Amino acid sequence: MLDSVLAYLTQHREEHVEWLKALCRIPSVSTKLERRADIVAAAHWTRDLCAQIGLNATVHETPGHPLVFAEWNAAENARTILVYGHIDVQPEGKLELWDHGPFEPTVRDGWLCARGAADNKGPLLAHLRAVAAWLATHGRLPINIKFLIEAEEEISSPNLAAFVRQQRNLLRCDDVVISDTALYADGWPTITRGTRGIVYKELRLSGPRQDLHSGSFGGTVANPASVLAAFVAGLHDADGRVTIPGFYDDVQPPADDERAQLAALPFDEQAYAQQLGVPALWGESGYSTTERRTVRPTLDVNGIYGGFMAEGANTIIPAQAGAKLSMRLVPGQDAARVSAAFDACVRERIPPTVRADIIHHGMCDAYLAPSDSPAMQAARRALVESFGREVALLREGGSLPILPMFQQVLGADSLLIGLASPHCNAHGPNEKVLLADLDRGAVALARLYAYLG
Repeated sequence: MLDSVLAYLTQHREEHVEWLKALCRIPSVSTKLERRADIVAAAHWTRDLCAQIGLNATVHETPGHPLVFAEWNAAENARTILVYGHIDVQPEGKLELWDHGPFEPTVRDGWLCARGAADNKGPLLAHLRAVAAWLATHGRLPINIKFLIEAEEEISSPNLAAFVRQQRNLLRCDDVVISDTALYADGWPTITRGTRGIVYKELRLSGPRQDLHSGSFGGTVANPASVLAAFVAGLHDADGRVTIPGFYDDVQPPADDERAQLAALPFDEQAYAQQLGVPALWGESGYSTTERRTVRPTLDVNGIYGGFMAEGANTIIPAQAGAKLSMRLVPGQDAARVSAAFDACVRERIPPTVRADIIHHGMCDAYLAPSDSPAMQAARRALVESFGREVALLREGGSLPILPMFQQVLGADSLLIGLASPHCNAHGPNEKVLLADLDRGAVALARLYAYLG
């Protein structure tokens, strides 16, 4: 059965590239109110494509941008997967930095360049290519499949969780499959097993009711900027470990085999430092750079403000100073407990000579998929056969709140099959996708459906 499906994908490859070009021409920038009509157009275009290839597809309105739901049912007792993706994109940025118009898809040297080509229109369409191949050649799929395609991912999905909770019966599934992550390297099949959680805080310190002359009042009142600097400096010890009491209490360390697998992946620390433009790397003692950025928790200052920083001199004691800080969490850590521990640390360490206000900007837990699930094993087999090499199993250093949400609401684990290049320039100028990786990805997904069935 698979031979005819895979042959269809080869025969219709150019048609499928045209799908991607057509969708990338729609400037579906979700953060811009003036692009509302384009978002709606992208949703309707996607709905129509789903219907064209044989899925039952509808557009659902939300308090924000619409989303698309599509499905095909093989049998009541067949395995069901929910494919999640998004059709909204980041703003185009400075046009002069693009080689071509951001919404004028251009193919060069095997890459298709356009805003949204990699994040997430190309990888999403790879799933629809695989579905189209099965339905065109056999009139059926070996599994039940559902698509949840939103248009608000780039603005933090403000309406997705409510929709999923309201429609949990409609979205019920055995597995969630997502292709919105990257390959470890071009042509290297990659499954992301987990993501880190996050706690994001803002600390505001207030001293005098107004800025004070540092000559007249220096040495008589606490300087909020100095107090803030001392607090921030004390958040790490000499070994790069976070000093918030209880921060590491519930951390689940990576298993020895996972550490060995990460160590086996090619990684050049010197080249990495040069790429980032830093004179040297830094981090928690006892762990590699790869481990520090994926399987260990971190704390970073995202911004500091306060005092006089304009051109010239103004010798003041600032009335206020503040910092924004994010903590990336790993499995075992509870975001609510870490949030409370941070607050307690502030109350303990900030002296009574200034007032401290803590603003909470959001949080989510880490996520880690089981490595031995049927979906994971089927995906590894499909990817090896399609890409011709062993799969890289990774954890992502960033955070995806939808993963614990899907697990909590739908009771389903997520399988993250990356199809975007690590050099795709997502969110930047000249975003691009390697068409060969999308081709191999569509083949792998067609195989995955067969093996899950």
